[in-house]
This record gives sequence, C-alpha cells and structure tokens, in this order.
Amino acid sequence: MAYEQILYGVADRIATITLNRPERMNAMPPKMIGEIHDALQQADRDDNVRVVIVTGAGKAFCSGMEMDVLRTPADQVMEQSRDLNQRDPNLKPDFRGAFSYMLALRKPIIGAINGVCVGVGFTCALYFDIRVAAQSARMGIMYPRRGLSIEEGASWMLPRLIGLADAIEMVVTGRIISAREALERRLVTHVYPDEELMDRARELATEIATQCSPVGVAVARRMVYEHMFTDLATAIREDFQELSKLFGGADFREGIKAFLQRRAPNFPGR
Repeated sequence: MAYEQILYGVADRIATITLNRPERMNAMPPKMIGEIHDALQQADRDDNVRVVIVTGAGKAFCSGMEMDVLRTPADQVMEQSRDLNQRDPNLKPDFRGAFSYMLALRKPIIGAINGVCVGVGFTCALYFDIRVAAQSARMGIMYPRRGLSIEEGASWMLPRLIGLADAIEMVVTGRIISAREALERRLVTHVYPDEELMDRARELATEIATQCSPVGVAVARRMVYEHMFTDLATAIREDFQELSKLFGGADFREGIKAFLQRRAPNFPGR
C-alpha cells in the first residue's frame, strides 16, 4: 500500500510510523486512520520488526480530527478502519474498534508524543503500549469544549491508565494538560527535551528489540490485554498455560544460554 498521509520505515528491527500532514498539524481524517491501520498490520507481519514507534511530523503529534470530517456523522468517521477489523473473525469484538485492534497485535507500540495531541489523536495514543512525550507536548480529550463527548472506547481505556478521578476530571473539563502533568498522572512514562524525544524513544525501542524475546513479549502483551476482560482465576490459569508452552522453546534456550555466557541474547523469535 502506498501511503499518502503517513511515512513508514524500518531500521534496526524498529518500524517507525510518522503522521505526515505537518501543514495541518497532522489532523487525522479517516484515510490517515486507515493508513495507520495498514502500517501497523504490516509491521506486525514483518519478522524483521520487533517494536513500532508512532510519532508526528513537524510541531504536532495530532491536532484532532480534520475539521471537514467533523461535519460527517460520527458513525461514518471511523468506518474505514473499523471495517477492516470486522473482516477478521479471530478478533474478539473488544479488539475490532478503529484503534482497539492495536491491543491484539504482537509487536509493542511506543508513542513518541511531540507537540499537541488532542481529540482523535489523543484517543489513538491511549491504545499505545508506552507513551513518551516531548516537553512541549500538550494532550487531552477536548471534545466537551466542542459540544461532543468521548469516542472509540476512551471512556474505558483512560480510567484504566490514569485512574477514575483523573479520567473524570479530564473528560468533564476538556482541559488540555502539559507533558509534565501527563507524567504526574502516569499518562506518559517519560518526558524529554523536544530535541531528544526520538532518540530516547529509539533507545527504549532498541532495548526491547535487542534484549527481550519477541515471543515472550508477544505472549505477555496478549495476556495483559486479554485479562483486562476476565477474572483473576482465569488469568492465573492462562498465564501458567502460556508460560509452560515457552519452556524449552528456542527463545527460552537462547535466553538462558546468553545469561550463563554473560552476553547479549540473539533471540530467533520462534
């Protein structure tokens, strides 16, 4: 697929997706949502990719939905990406949303939030595994200040990320918070000087790509997200079942061998 609104590249086992409408502060029309979907699926299928970074070109991560699109009925806005997810019968309904499909992927996603991240861009970022921010980043729901409410499961994800009280405050005020406040609320895990953001995001991605088993990462990630919908007893049982399958596997053998030989692992990813 040739991309018109994003950039996609792979280097050193890291795929980088860049929202690429800087002249519009990366405002996100349905076409961009579809291209992000396609690029993430491409990265997930590529054995040379072990981690994905998503960021924005220019001075913003995403300024929200394209204004022209806001005149379109809401149920049509996310249609392009959601339809793609509905075609996969193996996806549970929770993972068929315009952004919630990210939770069913095998590769971890790091969001490098540069500049403003609001509206649909903020909702998209909630589904990344890790969010790091530039000092200039600002983020929030914003919709109540435009006569709207909340979208695409943000009402479910946000309280699980930052807690009910902070989530309710963000939702009912529509206030845009700074990167520092986002860090205090644990919405992001690190804040870096603007000029260091991508280097630091790549350092984190490189650590995952070189030090962690892709099989172990994929299974652990799946267990965490699937068990958000279940009970503790089921989580204990399924964690043990999946862990048992990995004993004796190629990645496990390499991990033990690398530890004993005091060297970096070279996981085959099988």
